[in-house]
Amino acid sequence: MSEDLKYSEFQNALLELLSSDISEDAILAILKSDARFEDYRDYVEQFDPDMVAVACELMGKWARRKPE
Repeated sequence: MSEDLKYSEFQNALLELLSSDISEDAILAILKSDARFEDYRDYVEQFDPDMVAVACELMGKWARRKPE
């Protein structure tokens, strides 16, 4: 699998988590423990919980995703 494809899958999964109704703490726990995100663990470790909360709020208010 190409690096771009892996990153695209990570981004899609992250967007799904941010647009879900789970807390930022739960999102961070999933990102830090789920094997799908292992390649991005160092990146995820840098996430600020407050910024994850803001991202969730923005996703809830503004994001629109194309149907697949």
